[in-house]
Amino acid sequence: MKKIILFILCSTLITGVSTSCRPKTNSETSSDTEKVINKADAPDAKFVKLAEETNKTTPMPMPGGIRLDKAEAMSKREYKYSYTFTQAPTVSVEEFTRNVKPMLTYALQNTTGKDIDMFKDNKMIVYYAYYTMDGKLFAEVKLMPEDYIK
Repeated sequence: MKKIILFILCSTLITGVSTSCRPKTNSETSSDTEKVINKADAPDAKFVKLAEETNKTTPMPMPGGIRLDKAEAMSKREYKYSYTFTQAPTVSVEEFTRNVKPMLTYALQNTTGKDIDMFKDNKMIVYYAYYTMDGKLFAEVKLMPEDYIK
């Protein structure tokens, strides 16, 4: 079970990163704007663009009964991926979090690419939120820079 969850999460992370790296065509424009109250906490434009590029490919089905629904640059140092289970989770929140956090940490530590390197260079806090099919938060994993930067 743990190997399956590791495979799913690693493939999710790699798929999310690889799809967000695709080139932007001239016909694609930014249609979403976010209101930010405090400009000092406003996300950097490069992370807003990364989220917009990722969101153009969502919803994205992933192996293992999850779907990437959204990526979001939350603030200057926070980035969030939102997933939905397409099947009811068969483990408890505690067991899921206990198994997923080390796998996500390992994947961020050992994956390279423009997007992941941006997270590392800017010491971003990365959130992975998992929702049930009815939209309720099931679990949220928070990775601090000290968790994934070697």
